Formats: sequence, structure tokens, C-alpha cells
Amino acid sequence: MTSQRVVRSELMAVGLAIAWSTLACGDSGPVPPPTSASAAPSAAVAPAWLGIPKTKEEVEKETNKSNREPYAGKTGTLKGKIKITGEPPPDVEWAYGTECAAASSTYGKLFNVSADNGLADALVTVTGYDAYVPPKEPVVPVTVNQCAFDQRVYSLMFGQRLEVSNTDAVTSYTPFLDGASYRSVMVALPKGSPIKVLPLQPAINYVLRDFQGKPFLQARVFSLKFGTHDVTDKTGAYVIDGIPVGDVVVNVVPPGFTKTDEASQKGTALKINEGENTLDLEIVFDPKVDKIEKSTVGPFERRGVPTGSASSGASAGPSASAGPSASARSSAGPAPKSTTGVKAAVPH
Repeated sequence: MTSQRVVRSELMAVGLAIAWSTLACGDSGPVPPPTSASAAPSAAVAPAWLGIPKTKEEVEKETNKSNREPYAGKTGTLKGKIKITGEPPPDVEWAYGTECAAASSTYGKLFNVSADNGLADALVTVTGYDAYVPPKEPVVPVTVNQCAFDQRVYSLMFGQRLEVSNTDAVTSYTPFLDGASYRSVMVALPKGSPIKVLPLQPAINYVLRDFQGKPFLQARVFSLKFGTHDVTDKTGAYVIDGIPVGDVVVNVVPPGFTKTDEASQKGTALKINEGENTLDLEIVFDPKVDKIEKSTVGPFERRGVPTGSASSGASAGPSASAGPSASARSSAGPAPKSTTGVKAAVPH
């Protein structure tokens, strides 16, 4: 009986993908063929880092307005650890369901902390240098397993894309980018090929979500206009390489809340030397002062469904029935704005 339910679920998921694929592709879905030298002999060859269906000129209009050559001078690597002290993270009470019980360890707290106070999923950025530093690769990988993404925050430079790989043995997922203009989604089948998710505009308010009724399955996505950034791992460690030597500013954006004091907004001044540089920073969490991010559900979740509720004040997006046709109608045209409700202090 269980086997029949699994097969039925997979067929419904595939049917959903087929229904949606009849609409024009937007930010989520397969990458349309880019303009190439064979299609337009005068067009420049796309750089190796370009991962979205836009031209180099369209991307660099946002990321390289001075039309500079990629930086080729001396560089340094910045590594370190972000720790957090103060009050412990409050609970976020999602209803997971028996098949997603393991996800509570990922999404059950406002943020995740290691045994030695390392802050996971914090965005670390390096800015303040006068140079153009493009990314090295076109793809930022994402893994989903047991109803949880491997990170709660992802960062990329505008021009890169996400690729979501499903490592589950049975469960399917349908990743989409809330805050982007998309008109189709693709199903990430168990052990299947990665699903391409395309941020077609630079933005800091994207949320990677799942269409198949798992409102807790989400991650913030920062599509930045510069390439020197990283997200801390589960121990709070980060590594950022390729930084031009000289004076820079380091900013940290914690997950789940925003520091509003002047020192946090200003960042940390630092001089990058050639080779390895180290910077450890500590954040103090004070729920009486810090701006807390409310847990939210996606734009296609029904209002009032118990399994999609969060006790911390989640607000649902537009109501939509579970059928593919209603979902397709909800997504036609520009996508709704991201429902995170948080403005992070991220340098552009």
C-alpha cells in the first residue's frame, strides 16, 4: 500500500511538471540556449562563469558598470569563524509531518549554533576595494535531503545560478525562487539530475522554497553585485578567496534576525595582504533590540492549513488550490514579492 502511495505521489509530481512546462519558462526551469557566436557571429563568447540566459553585457551592466577588465593583481584569502553569544535562539514551531520529522533539526530554531557557539548560515561579505572580481563558476550547488536544504542561506553573484540536487531515495521536491518572475517549475526527482533555478535580477530578498506543501523548506538567497562573499558552515567557518589586496570592509548578515546598531551596519575595516588572512568575529543576539525575522509560508500555500503554520506569526501568501491548473494560474505573470519581510544590511 505504501508503495502504491509513493508511485501515485511521483506520478502527480511529474504531471505537475508537465502541466507547468506548457507555460513560458522564467527564473526556474531549464536554461534556454544562450546567444552564441554561431547564432550571431559578431557576439562575444559567453564567459565561463555565466550561468543564466543573459548576455555578458546584460549582467555586467549591473556588476561592472565601469566596464573594467577582471582583476588580475595580487589577491588574498580571508578565513575565520563567526560566533554568536547572548540569548539562545528561540523556537520556530513548524508542523513537519512524519515523513519530514528530521527537518526539525534544521528549521526548529531561529538560527543554528554549534557546540562552541559557531553561527551557521551567516552571510559574510568583503567590499570596499576598487576592482571587478567576477565569480569563478556558473553554478552554486544546493542539496536537499530529508525535507531540508543543506543550508538556510545561499549567496551568489548576479550571473550565477542555483542547481538543486535531490539526494533522497523516495521523496520528490519542486524548488522555486520566491521573489523572482517565473512561469514554470521543475520536479527534483530522487537521485535525479539537478534542477536549475535562475535569479535573473540582482536582489537580496529571494527565498528558495518548495511547491509541494512543505512551507518550512526554505532558504534565503542573496544575488549580489560582487563576487567576494561566503556563507558560514555548520561550525561558523567561512572562506573567501580572490580578494584584491588593500583596504576592505567586512560585513556579517546573521540568519533569522538583523543587527540594527551602527557598528554592525558599518562593518569591520581590514587590510587584506597577499596570501592568507584571518578574521574571527562575534555577534551578540539580543531579541529585545535585534529585528527578528518572522517565519513565513510561500505564495502558493493555503491559508489556515495546520501543516503549513508557524507559531511565530507566519503569514500565508495568496490562496491557491493544490491542483496544477490553479497553481499555474497563480504563477502566470510577475511573481509575488518575497514574503520574508526582512531588509538585510548587505553592501551592493
